[in-house]
Amino acid sequence: MYQELCIIIHGFAGNPREVEPLARALERKGYEVMTPLLPGHSTDKKRMEKITALDWLQMIEEIMEHAIEENKKIHLIGFSMGAMIASIMACRYRVASLVLLSPAVYVLTPYVLRMRLEQFFQYTGKHRSLPDHERLNKQSLIRSIPLHNVFQFQKVVRQAKRIFQHISIPLCIIHGQKDETVDPKSAELIFRVAPSKEKELHYLPHSKHHIFLDSEGDMVIQTVTKFLEKYH
Repeated sequence: MYQELCIIIHGFAGNPREVEPLARALERKGYEVMTPLLPGHSTDKKRMEKITALDWLQMIEEIMEHAIEENKKIHLIGFSMGAMIASIMACRYRVASLVLLSPAVYVLTPYVLRMRLEQFFQYTGKHRSLPDHERLNKQSLIRSIPLHNVFQFQKVVRQAKRIFQHISIPLCIIHGQKDETVDPKSAELIFRVAPSKEKELHYLPHSKHHIFLDSEGDMVIQTVTKFLEKYH
C-alpha cells in the first residue's frame, strides 16, 4: 500500500508561503505534504549568492530518493520556477502525477510588460493599496537578488524546456491570464509539447502570478485536488 506524498516546490526568490493555501488543503484531504525551502531562499543575500541551479535540483532529488525508498506514491506540484524543477524531476523519477502552476517558461515578453503597466496604472490611478498577494509578489521582486542567481534560474528554465517532450505521466497545468510575471503562453507550450495522454490545461481569466492568493485561489485548489483524486 502506497502512502500518498505531495511535494510542492515554490518559485524563484519566493518561499513556501506562496503555496501554503494548497498545502493546507491537501493535508486536510489526507495527503502527506512537503513544502521545502529551496537553498538560498532566505533573507541572507550572501547565502543566495553562493547557490547554483544544481543545488536547487539536488535538494529536491534527495527528497525524491528518500520518498521512493519509503515506497511512497509521489505527486509533484511546482509553482513558477518550482514548476520547472518539478518537470525535470518527473523525467528522472517514478511519479504518479505532475501539477504545474504558473510555469515559468516565458518570463520577459511584451505580454508580461503590458500586464505590469496595466496593473501599475490600475493601482496608482485609484490610490489603492496593493492586495496581500500583490504585496508578496512585489516583496519577492524588490528584494535584492544577485545577478548570478538570475542566471541560475535561467539554467533551470533551459533544462526544463528540453524535457517537456518526455513528460508522459498525468499532467495538470494552471495559469492566470493576467499573469504579470510569466507569459500564459508558457502553459500552452507545455501542454502542446508534452506527450502525456492524460493532460489538462486550465486558464484563470482574472488571476495574476500568485494564483493561490488571488481571487480564484479556491478554484485552483479545487482543480488540483480533483485532478489528484483521479490518480489516488
